[in-house]
Amino acid sequence: MIMKNLILSVVLIFATGILFAQSNTSNVLQEGNTNESTVDQVGENNNSDVDQMTYSLGTSDNNISSVSQTGSWNNSFVWNDGDWHNSNVSQNGIRNYSYVNMWGNNSTNDVNQVGNENSSYVWQWNRTNDHISDVDQIGDFNYSNVRQQGGNGNESIVWQKGLTNNSDVDQLGNTNYSKVQQFGNNNESDVLQTGDNNNSYVNQGLVDYTYNDYKGNRNYSNVNQLGDDNTSVVNQYGYYPAEDNSSYVDQIGDENYSRVYQGGNNNISDVDQIGDLNRSFVEQNSYSNNSDVDQIGDENYSRVYQGYNSNLSKVLQTGLSNYSTVCQHSGEGNNSIVDQMGDDNSSRVHQHGTANISLVNQTGDLNRSYSYQSGDTHNSIVNQIGNGNSSNVNQRNLMR
Repeated sequence: MIMKNLILSVVLIFATGILFAQSNTSNVLQEGNTNESTVDQVGENNNSDVDQMTYSLGTSDNNISSVSQTGSWNNSFVWNDGDWHNSNVSQNGIRNYSYVNMWGNNSTNDVNQVGNENSSYVWQWNRTNDHISDVDQIGDFNYSNVRQQGGNGNESIVWQKGLTNNSDVDQLGNTNYSKVQQFGNNNESDVLQTGDNNNSYVNQGLVDYTYNDYKGNRNYSNVNQLGDDNTSVVNQYGYYPAEDNSSYVDQIGDENYSRVYQGGNNNISDVDQIGDLNRSFVEQNSYSNNSDVDQIGDENYSRVYQGYNSNLSKVLQTGLSNYSTVCQHSGEGNNSIVDQMGDDNSSRVHQHGTANISLVNQTGDLNRSYSYQSGDTHNSIVNQIGNGNSSNVNQRNLMR
């Protein structure tokens, strides 16, 4: 009898130990009417806290929260304050963290984490309505922070696949849209949109389906749009495989458009547009190219193409309806500087070869400049002050 009690005691201790080792924690607090919460936990030491209640809005009705945790040490916090929110959190792995705070009415959130030690923060709050946030993290140590406030109807999509990617999205205003895709490792994206109807698209890295891998590491993108109806597109990917690129886009005003493509390595692009209806297009292939575009005024247009290595382009346009194209097609170490001040000026620069230099300065209205350099180590300086001037420069090396 003593032996049976001893064996039973050992079995109970062992069973209790297993029970404690696999203990999950769930806390649900609901105040209001027709709220619904579902929590599913499989594994050990997972923690879920769901609060569907009002702090200052007066009501918290018709909210839905779903939390699914598979693995260990995952942590989820959901607070739906207001009416008609819908939140879905899915965590599969170890030590993933999700924080959701929706304060207003009729906002939607979806967080999916597969891997280890990913972190997601979603703030759709400050008494605002109709926001949408979608965060998908597949891999390890990825970080996403989404803040949508100060208006209604903003939408943010963040997809991270790889290791240690970082995304920060801030949208203040109404019906702004942001989409961030990060495929690879150690990519970083910062998006700030203030105003209404702005759109930002950031694509860093790509999926190599042939080798079931990601291409694109250590790229950085910073987008800042202040005003209404601005659009920014940043693509940092290619088969080089597009690493260590940096893109900076600042647009202040209305209806400006910027597109940046960086398909090689160690390229730098900086676009600043102040005014309305400006257009900028930058394409950088290969390695170590540098482009700086500054447009101040309205309806200015700039296109920069850098097709090989270590080329430099700087464009400054101040005024109305100025036009600039810079094409550095082939070769290395070409330099182009275009400075146009006034209205309706036009500059075209084409450089084929190595170590060519082109300087264009036009001050006034309706000036025209065309510079073509083919070969190596040519130098061209065009300086036109006044109205209606025209210059054509053609430089080639002798055929031998």
